[in-house]
Amino acid sequence: MRKVFSFVVSLISVALAYANDGAFYAEGNHLIPIAETDIRVQKEVLTLNRVDDRIEVTVYYEFFNPVGEKEVLVGFEAKEPDVNFNKESVKAFPEHPYMRNFKVVMNGEPLTYEVAHISRYDENYKYIINPQYYVDGKIQSTSVEELELDYWMNGVEDYQEAVSHPLYVYHFNARFRPGLNIIQHTYDFDMSDERNGFTKEFFYILTAANRWANHQIDDFTLYVDMGDHTSFHISPTFFKSLDEWEILGSGKKVTGSVPYQMKSDSLFFHIQQGNIRFRKMNFHPNGELQITQDLPFGYWYWFVDKNVDRTSSYIPESHSDLDFFVNFFKEQYLPIASYPGIDKNETYYDLFSQEQRRILKNLPFAYRGYIFNSKELQDFYESTSWYIPNPAYKPDMQQLPEAEQRWVEFWSPTDLSTLSKDVEKRVNDIYNHVFTEYLKSDNPPSRNFDLQYFSKDFYRLHRQIGSIEEQIQEPIVHDVDYWIWGQDWGDDLSFQVLSVEMVNEKKAEVSINIHNCGHDSKNKLVLTYERDNWFIDDMIGTSSWREGIIKSLEDCKKDGLLPSIK
Repeated sequence: MRKVFSFVVSLISVALAYANDGAFYAEGNHLIPIAETDIRVQKEVLTLNRVDDRIEVTVYYEFFNPVGEKEVLVGFEAKEPDVNFNKESVKAFPEHPYMRNFKVVMNGEPLTYEVAHISRYDENYKYIINPQYYVDGKIQSTSVEELELDYWMNGVEDYQEAVSHPLYVYHFNARFRPGLNIIQHTYDFDMSDERNGFTKEFFYILTAANRWANHQIDDFTLYVDMGDHTSFHISPTFFKSLDEWEILGSGKKVTGSVPYQMKSDSLFFHIQQGNIRFRKMNFHPNGELQITQDLPFGYWYWFVDKNVDRTSSYIPESHSDLDFFVNFFKEQYLPIASYPGIDKNETYYDLFSQEQRRILKNLPFAYRGYIFNSKELQDFYESTSWYIPNPAYKPDMQQLPEAEQRWVEFWSPTDLSTLSKDVEKRVNDIYNHVFTEYLKSDNPPSRNFDLQYFSKDFYRLHRQIGSIEEQIQEPIVHDVDYWIWGQDWGDDLSFQVLSVEMVNEKKAEVSINIHNCGHDSKNKLVLTYERDNWFIDDMIGTSSWREGIIKSLEDCKKDGLLPSIK
């Protein structure tokens, strides 16, 4: 299968399934000589750039050939993904399913390549960590038929549990001229998932460089760009000191256990803007590169996603849970995630304090270093591990990415004037319905109105006191019809909403005039928002109906009368 390196691999869509705790997709790697050679790696500049959930890899090599022109078989080992595919995946993906845009240019000329599939199993179907695929001067590629035989037909009861991909070895013949040779190598691949997708990881094999003649890279430079306003950590496997890394731009670097699950010896970067650089002469790597980056904490996904099971363990049981959610942002930059069309009333927005909402709302501006006039906000952000003041930054909503604009809008106070119109319409709808039913009959309508228009708690109180009234066969509070504020009604029964006052986003007080039998009665309704609408939570004339019921229930309890309804 001969191809030109500039060819863009077209991936066929397949259904994926992977373990609950994550999925390994691919890793970067160093070009290697398949057989022994006297070619040296004089210089390497490795640039890693995160774009969305993939890593773009660009490698600049300077190789030195000490003698005459020679042809060397060069390879690139792409580890198989730890993800289950369907049975046809090897045929569908002759190249690595999570690696794309593979390209090599040597001394200004693009090279061609072939891809070999190397089985991970021996003749006894035992897994091999490092299969020997170069035999008698040739790469021994396993056929698709043999791979299917290995993976799908020998002792595998459930094909979904089988390893479905081989080790992919990209290889090509590289003609090295005497002296300096320059190779430029580019490709990109998907970052792996950990912790149910709440962490992204990137792996790169550095030790493969030791397989060249000098067993090192004479001059090595690594650039890592994970994006602005981002935090990530790197395990100290191939380096020892924090001082070996340089921040190019604005950011912080620290060691120690910063996020809740980070190893104590990891190096943590908070990058407001820019990237980082590692440079070392005579670099003989004795460890691999592993970069880990957390995504928005899972609770936020539960918090805003209407499709998530509400019995989830993420349900906030106390304000300490909400504090934990807010304080999680203190430990690192987290990508701001939001969704279009989120209704605050379908989330736990109202449980957060006003100060917590202000903190969350202003995160995008704090990420960019805005200096706040509010002492409380400034104190909070200065207590974070990532905040870097930037006097030159001026907040501009229109300059924020769309997701961050929605985030700011979500945590901003709701326009209460808009809500008051909703409340007024709701009260008009309720009383138009109720009074129409009264005027249609000579008998009082059923109490179905209570079930339709009372809050759950107000309805429960009415039922409790009603059950006691049934026990003693006389009214306690229901000697007056609370809908019409009287015991009878005439043809002139009507109402008028006089005013609406929003107490907060979940509570409103409405002044209403009830006209009945030639008399006006000015009363107040208290409405609360629940079940995706506004419901009456109290009716107040000269006194509160709710408080009257509660007081009557307490008196009945003293007299040994208990409601039959909880």
